[in-house]
Amino acid sequence: MDHQRSQNQGGQIEPAAAARLAEMSGVDTRQAGMEISKLLAYVNWERPVRGSDVEAVCIVTSQQSVFDFVDALSQGNAKTAQKLLHRLLENEDPFSLWGMVVRQFRLLLQAREILDARGNKDDVARALAIHPYVAEKTTGQAGRFSMDALEAIYHRLLNIDERVKTSQITLDLALDTLVVELAR
Repeated sequence: MDHQRSQNQGGQIEPAAAARLAEMSGVDTRQAGMEISKLLAYVNWERPVRGSDVEAVCIVTSQQSVFDFVDALSQGNAKTAQKLLHRLLENEDPFSLWGMVVRQFRLLLQAREILDARGNKDDVARALAIHPYVAEKTTGQAGRFSMDALEAIYHRLLNIDERVKTSQITLDLALDTLVVELAR
């Protein structure tokens, strides 16, 4: 079906890529259609969509949601952050999501350090070896936090990680608690 749908949109998708996309979107045909549109734009309709493209775009999609989640936190918008968190938890394994959130705050710390040393988003992209788009989003977010605030958040994340690993708290509850604490 995805192969036929991609042809309807004027593009091609390799069978393995179509199978991977079907796994990721399940029975949600509307979501699959939107993903195909993104994938075809990603390859600029110049070649068939490959499995690696599906992985790249889907990671970006999850990453985008994590950016939006961290944006809401950085703006003190608990309601939006909570809504985004629960949407992410519907589609992501909690531990995978946790890893993305911790990674994003680690990137924010590193980006803040570069900004404090008079660097810019290009320096952030180079130093952290991240995609320019990710560097731009991360630099914007890092600008909303002081180094002290980011260090405090990172220590809080490490504390939560330890409490989850020693079964003192579930990861879902820890993430909800984090939202309440950070969005004050």
